[in-house]
Amino acid sequence: MRTYRADEACGFRFSRAEWGEFSNFYPLPAPIPTGPWLFPTSEHLYQAAKFPTAPDVQARIAAAPTAREAARIGRDKTLPADPGWTEQRIDVMRWVLRLKLETHPELIGPVLERTGERPIVEISNRDPFWGAAIDKRPDGALYRGRNALGRLWMELRQQRRDSDPLAASQNWLCRIRIGRLAELPT
Repeated sequence: MRTYRADEACGFRFSRAEWGEFSNFYPLPAPIPTGPWLFPTSEHLYQAAKFPTAPDVQARIAAAPTAREAARIGRDKTLPADPGWTEQRIDVMRWVLRLKLETHPELIGPVLERTGERPIVEISNRDPFWGAAIDKRPDGALYRGRNALGRLWMELRQQRRDSDPLAASQNWLCRIRIGRLAELPT
């Protein structure tokens, strides 16, 4: 569990609000190409990565009309998700965020730099793993949660500043099982 002062953080919840570019539901101006598909949002890509042995499910997620629909399909417990998904989901998200930035450097790069040294926090009252819930207090609101998504953005921000090779998406492919998504786009 981590705690962040809301007035000091770059908090994002809605894709159309300030810092919304960090949301996996943010509607990108052009899709992320990977494998044989195009992914309209990073949520589409993340959900498709859960199914490395089911390219038909990956294709269905890529074709979903919205990020919400892609998430609904990806969360369907009747579909053949990778049994080791929980162990690799952080590295998959690292890869997805890097692809999002590499596909849209002119959009995501400046927003990431504008955060300065402030914490980046996904505001979520429902998911304390990926985000952090709002805790309103008389002395100022706090965000509390693991904030895995925000922390991955902060990690990427620092890796870019340090010219760390781990800021590149291809350097994560050896750590994740994603099936046809690892193929070069056609």
